[in-house]
Amino acid sequence: MRIRLNNMLNVCSYGLLLFVVFVSTSVLAAQYQSHASIYSLAKTFMQQNAAERYLSNAQITPGKLDSRLKLKACEKPLQAYLPNGSRGVGKTTVGIKCTGTRPWSINLPVKVSVYQNVLVATKQLNRGATIKAGDIKLASRDLADLPYGYVDDYSATLGMKLKRRISSGFVITPAILKKPQLISRGQRVTILADTGKMQVRMSGKALGPGAAGDRITVVNISSKQKLEGVITDNGEVKVDI
Repeated sequence: MRIRLNNMLNVCSYGLLLFVVFVSTSVLAAQYQSHASIYSLAKTFMQQNAAERYLSNAQITPGKLDSRLKLKACEKPLQAYLPNGSRGVGKTTVGIKCTGTRPWSINLPVKVSVYQNVLVATKQLNRGATIKAGDIKLASRDLADLPYGYVDDYSATLGMKLKRRISSGFVITPAILKKPQLISRGQRVTILADTGKMQVRMSGKALGPGAAGDRITVVNISSKQKLEGVITDNGEVKVDI
């Protein structure tokens, strides 16, 4: 009988100990902000930010906070923001802050992956090559992996020239493209003078080379006057008088 009573006391004591530990743990947990709530807010905030910037859904991968980090539980809803210098895509940082009676703030590293269709080469293309239909195609890529930018306008890229050789699958970037030269130095050109009320065309000579959109100096063959103008898409030089 005594043995049975001792066993019951031991079981009760063990149960009481578990209850005390459980209550203590619960109280401590309530005192500190859960890391899960911080991760959740960071993901939601960055997904909304990516949707506004890129009109696309994003995959957000938060970094891990130190398990020993204890932040006081915030009695107000947490706020998220982009610290100065943060990027909208790739490896970046999101700020999380508490504005309650015991305020705090932290910066959480995150990776933002946004997939969009960008132009890639369908084959090896040499330096100086003019891009033709069939040389490029649209393919889905993670913008986080494209630190040098990308091009997604198929029709505008046709006719452009390459500044360097690229391999099949290479993502087309603005830095490797240049417009084809329309005018050479010494070439006879048509000068288009826009007076505001009327347009006058006259013969001229280019004093330098250029592509569409470039500003060059030309000389009016009749008056010998030097003028500056912008090369149009059809190879004329438009000047303002």
